Amino acid sequence: MEHIGKNVERLQELIQTPVKPPPSWIQSWQAEAEHVLHLANKAKDTNDLEELKRLDTEAERVIKDREGFVENN
Repeated sequence: MEHIGKNVERLQELIQTPVKPPPSWIQSWQAEAEHVLHLANKAKDTNDLEELKRLDTEAERVIKDREGFVENN
């Protein structure tokens, strides 16, 4: 059985992980991550599984973006 939301959960962990010193890209990344997280929580509250699946995929992309920023800086 597929675990829906694993990327959303990971995204929430990353949002709460402090980065010192904060790089220049972190504020825009965090704003996007929090937006995805907000929409995922809303989809969960309304039991919209299709939207939650879509947002889990979006969360995966946002996580990969962060990993790319970290690797390149």
